[in-house]
Amino acid sequence: MKSLILLITFLFLSNTAFAQLWLVDPLEPIYPDKNEFKGYSTKWRIDIPQHSIAEAHVLLKLPIGESFTVSASISGNNLKNVWSRLIDVPVEQNTGIDSRTEQFIDKINPYVIRRAPFRVFEVIKPLKSENLTATTNYTALRLVIPPEELKGKKSHNIEVVVKTSSLEYKGTFVVKVYPVKLPNLSDSNFFYTNWFNLTKMENQHNIKRWSNNWFIMLNKYAKLMAHGRQNSITLPNELFKYENGELYLEKDKMLRFINVFRQNGFKYFESPHLMNRGKNDDWGDPELKVALTKKRYYKEDGKKDIAVLMTQIYNFVKANNLENNWLQHISDEPTAVNAKCYKDIAKQVKSIFPEIKIMEATNDRDGIAGAVDIWCPLINDFQENESFFKEREKHGEKVLVYTCLIPGGKWLNRTLDMEKLRQVYFGWGAAYYNTNGYLHWGLNQYYSNPFEQSVVKHPSPQATDNNFLPAGDTHIVYPDKDGPLSSIRFEAHRLGCEDYDLLQMLKQRDVKKYNKLIHNIFRSYTDYNLLVKDYRKTKKRLLKSL
Repeated sequence: MKSLILLITFLFLSNTAFAQLWLVDPLEPIYPDKNEFKGYSTKWRIDIPQHSIAEAHVLLKLPIGESFTVSASISGNNLKNVWSRLIDVPVEQNTGIDSRTEQFIDKINPYVIRRAPFRVFEVIKPLKSENLTATTNYTALRLVIPPEELKGKKSHNIEVVVKTSSLEYKGTFVVKVYPVKLPNLSDSNFFYTNWFNLTKMENQHNIKRWSNNWFIMLNKYAKLMAHGRQNSITLPNELFKYENGELYLEKDKMLRFINVFRQNGFKYFESPHLMNRGKNDDWGDPELKVALTKKRYYKEDGKKDIAVLMTQIYNFVKANNLENNWLQHISDEPTAVNAKCYKDIAKQVKSIFPEIKIMEATNDRDGIAGAVDIWCPLINDFQENESFFKEREKHGEKVLVYTCLIPGGKWLNRTLDMEKLRQVYFGWGAAYYNTNGYLHWGLNQYYSNPFEQSVVKHPSPQATDNNFLPAGDTHIVYPDKDGPLSSIRFEAHRLGCEDYDLLQMLKQRDVKKYNKLIHNIFRSYTDYNLLVKDYRKTKKRLLKSL
């Protein structure tokens, strides 16, 4: 018996070693140097709603330098423009147990997918040719079947073929499409924004602001954001002017900018902060300063500037039918120290524009209660003070959550050494807690070449030598010559946004089943099921229920 077990084990390992092609769930991490093959095979199946995309990762083990071709077909019909190559990026340090990286408080974080340093497949670069060469120990590809190829039947078998000069490898990708219509982006009730750095876009693509080429590139970014289910964008600060003692809006440019995103299904437009803590970012000063004129709100009569600016904003919004789409920021992360000033400004803003919705990433709670319409706390702040935010919801206010370099450990976040399911679960967390969305500061906030460096020094001049932003915190998309590239993390987050909308559809039909499905895999921002197969089973049950 012992000899038989050894023989079976040997045969299994031998077959695994010589297998050259595996179809892998896109939510599983894959690496260019070594991989775990448990559960991987040449066949993989996915369940999706209508109008969503079917995606699979194809992992290849070929000698470096080996040339090969790749193809995918349905019923003998070869599919075009369905392949992308996955590009690996470095993870130089692991995310910290509480925030930043492990160096910050010199504690090991056990809740990571792998110990740093390592490289992980991350960037999605569409292929212009199906003729390829292996450049790393493992080659990874992404196969996406667009919705128009999945009409007519409920189940589709896609044959994947990889050919070298002497060998051929095959796999089967099975897609089941459920007759459930995913809402259009413009109809989604999930608020999702990533802060977009225009200067970084211009530097990466060598384009001049407000030129025709600039607007062409802007549209490419807007399309990618919309594909990822992002539906809110912050307006450029420079459209709000203070020159020669006069405050005014660049109305024509502002409208053209807004229309690029409107045409891509965006729903919300965030007006920049009216106020800040001043030149030295003084967190101990109770008086906020007007961002444009630098005047203190009380002592230098900055409230007159706010009156002029808000009147112009009101007139612009009304003239362009943006009443239900305009969100106003007052001052980033208000605290107990400046809470009174913040509330006075909010009251003034509402006196000029009563319907306006004030949205803020918040640190303080009780001090600014009643002044904010859309709260945006860190997820750990929200979870630890859930009763406060639930009380605010009773007053008609809404709650979003955000992450940045904080939190680490078991908390949901988007760093490169975390499971992709954590990005998916932002949608499930919103459904579980009845919150309305998610914000992150880093769409494309690069401080280095993101293909070569993922962990960067904290940009603050006061940052200590051990203060780093965790891997991938600065960005979720990547720059390419012709436009932005998506990432595996960005696609995982898209999946979570889609799930949120599907869950809301179920909630309208069967609240009991809705709650049961969510609790099956998500119980808090630190308590969730990390088995991808269990998530896929639950997603299938969700689609069946609809």
